[in-house]
Amino acid sequence: MKINRRTIITAIAAAPAFAGLSALVSKVKAEETGKFEVWFIRHGESEVNVLSERPELPSELPPDEGFTYPLTIKGIQQVKALASSIQDIDVSAIFTSTRLRTVQTADAISFVKNLPIQLAPQIVEVNFGTAALNSSDFSQIFQLLTDWLVNEEYDKKAPEGESYNDLRSRFVPFVTTTIEQYSNIPKVLIFVAHGAILSTMLPLIFKNVSRRFALANILPNTGIVKGELLHGDLICTDWNGVQPL
Repeated sequence: MKINRRTIITAIAAAPAFAGLSALVSKVKAEETGKFEVWFIRHGESEVNVLSERPELPSELPPDEGFTYPLTIKGIQQVKALASSIQDIDVSAIFTSTRLRTVQTADAISFVKNLPIQLAPQIVEVNFGTAALNSSDFSQIFQLLTDWLVNEEYDKKAPEGESYNDLRSRFVPFVTTTIEQYSNIPKVLIFVAHGAILSTMLPLIFKNVSRRFALANILPNTGIVKGELLHGDLICTDWNGVQPL
């Protein structure tokens, strides 16, 4: 499916062509070893991330679907910087959740890399059901994540929401199949997704990432998790600057 870029192209076009030090080091390392890498990136700051800062909110929030919750101005600035840092990285493909905030983030990368976006509904954010509709209490969401990742209650879910097992059935097969498809290309494969789904599911993707670590280190906006194949296993080499446990 083609994406009509109407969001941040002007801002990206004006961005300076500068790659950050970590991005440059990653590029040199990839060229020297000719290895495959996979990066999971959280979207830039969006309206859903700043709800607690709004002075007035309805008691029930709009559902997280379609074109709700675009990037904030700060989020646009974040993805502009992200795209600039990736400009000199060899990228094989860009897959993104179909939520507007992830599409906008992936679009920034797509623009500087001259690669198409590939939509992946399998990696959209967790459907927290009725727990996500309460604008004043996000503790229910964190409790559900804790029940999954710490208490191993994999079938638990909020009314009208998804369970851990539901997430696993849609996220893991798609991601592992896509990684297998691109693993013979010595470039970086990119997935743009969301904080909760990445913390919940990446311990199932990476051999060296524990569930407790993922819960304690939920990615910030535009945070990156990097990994590579080692002896047939996918190993996380960098969890947004933190060594995984």
